[in-house]
Amino acid sequence: MKHRAFVAGVALLATVASCAPLLAYTPPNKVADPNWPCQQILVSHLSPAAMWSGPSIQGLDKSTADPDLDALATKIAQRRLPIEQAKTEIEAFAKAAGADRKQKLTMLFALVFSKLDEERGQVLQGLVRFGQRQKEMADKIRAESDKLHETQDKSMSPEEANDPNNQLSAAAKQLQWDLRIFNERHSSLTYVCESPVLIEQRLFALAREIQAQLPTQ
Repeated sequence: MKHRAFVAGVALLATVASCAPLLAYTPPNKVADPNWPCQQILVSHLSPAAMWSGPSIQGLDKSTADPDLDALATKIAQRRLPIEQAKTEIEAFAKAAGADRKQKLTMLFALVFSKLDEERGQVLQGLVRFGQRQKEMADKIRAESDKLHETQDKSMSPEEANDPNNQLSAAAKQLQWDLRIFNERHSSLTYVCESPVLIEQRLFALAREIQAQLPTQ
C-alpha cells in the first residue's frame, strides 16, 4: 500500500493540475506590461477629453491655483466623501465664484483630474507589482511540482516511506503552502482590479458635476 506522503503528494499534484490554467493565466487583452494581472485593458493615463467638454485644461498651471481651491479639489477627490456631498460642495463653490466662475471651475476640474489620475497611476503600479509576484509564485509552484514528481519516482524503503520528515513529505508540505498563498492572493484579484475602475467612475462623476455648474454663456 502506498505510504501517506505519497498519497498526499498525488493529491497535491492533482491540485496543481487543476490550477494549471490559473498558473498559466494570460489576460485576454493585449497590454504593454506582461505583469498586468487584470482582465481590464491597461490604460496608463486617462484623457480629460473623454469626460470633459468644458474649456481645455491643457497647459493650465495648477501650481498657481488658490490654496482654498486646491483644498476643495483634495476634499472632493477623496473616495470616502459621498458624491452627493461632493456635489453640494461644488454647487456652493460655484455660487460663490462670482465673475471668475468659469475659470475657477475649470481649474477645479484640472486639479481633481490631476489628483485622481495620479492616485489611479499609483494603484496601477501596485497591480503590476502584484502580477509580477504572482508570476514568480506560479514559476516556483511549477518547479516544486516537478521536484515532487521526481521524488515520487524514486523508490523508498519502508522506513523512509513512514518517516514524516522524508524528502517527499517536505516537498508536499512546501507545495501545499505555496499553493495556499497563491490561491489566497488570486481570490482577491477581482476586488483589487476594481480599484482603478472606482477611481475612474468618481472622476467621471465629479467632472459631470463641475461641468454642470459652468455658465451657459
